[in-house]
Amino acid sequence: MIFQILFGIIGATILIFVLLDFLYTAIGAAPVAPLSQTVARVLWRLFTRVMPEGDARHRLAGPVVMTGIAFTWITLVSLGWTLVFQMADRAVVISETEAPAGFARDFAFVGHLLSTLGGGPLETESPLWLILSVLAGVNGMVILTLSVSFVLSTTTTVAQGRGLLTKAPMFDAGSDEMNNVMLPALADLVANLNAMQFALYYSAEDPARRLPGGLVELARRVAPYPEQIRRLRIALAPLPGFDAPEGQTLDALSDAAFIARLDAWAQRYTV
Repeated sequence: MIFQILFGIIGATILIFVLLDFLYTAIGAAPVAPLSQTVARVLWRLFTRVMPEGDARHRLAGPVVMTGIAFTWITLVSLGWTLVFQMADRAVVISETEAPAGFARDFAFVGHLLSTLGGGPLETESPLWLILSVLAGVNGMVILTLSVSFVLSTTTTVAQGRGLLTKAPMFDAGSDEMNNVMLPALADLVANLNAMQFALYYSAEDPARRLPGGLVELARRVAPYPEQIRRLRIALAPLPGFDAPEGQTLDALSDAAFIARLDAWAQRYTV
C-alpha cells in the first residue's frame, strides 16, 4: 500500500512538472521551461556529433529537436498517469474478465486515453478512477491540440526568419530601406524568437538562409553605418540566450565586440 501511494505521488509530480513545462513552452510566449530546453540541448549535441555532413544534416536538425521534445512530453505524461493508476490494484481492469490490468496494460490504457481513442479493451473499476480517466483524456486532447499549434507557430517563425534573410540583400546596408524596413522587421522577428526559441535549431541547405549565422552576416554588413548598427543592436539585444560577458552589458560593448559576441551566440545553433 505504501509503495502504491508513493507511485501515485511520483506520478502526480511528473504530471505537474511536465504539464507546466508544456504549457509554459507551448503557450507561454516566454523563454522555454527547463525540461524542454535541456532536452533540446542534449538532442542538438547528439545530433551534431552523430549526423554526418551533408544536406540531410541541415534539413533534419530542427525536426529532430522538435520531435524529441514532443516524444519526451508524451512519454513522461504517459508514465505519470500510469503511476497514478498504480495506486490501486483494480484501478484498471480487463473488460471481459474483470481481472486487474497490471502495469503494462495500465500503460496501454493511458495511451488509449491520451490519444483520445477511449480505453480500448480495458475499463476503470470505480467512479473515482473513471473521473481520473476522463481527466487523462482531456489532458491528451490539450497536448495534441496545443502541440499542433506550437509546431505551426515554430515553423512560421522559421519561415519569417528565412524571408528576412532573403530580403536583406535587396537593400544597401546604408540605405533608408535598411534602416526603416529591414531593421524594424528584424525586431519583430526577435520578438517571435523569444516566444518560439526552438526555431533557432532549424537549419537550411543554403547557408544564406541559416538564421543565426545570417544575423551575424547582417550585423557585419551594417557595421560601417552608425545609425544602422545602432538600430540593429537594439533589435538583436533581446535575442534568447544572448548576453554580454560577465560583469559587462551589451550596451557597453563596442560594435566589434557586440558582433563577436553575436557570432559566439550563433555558434550554439550552427550545425
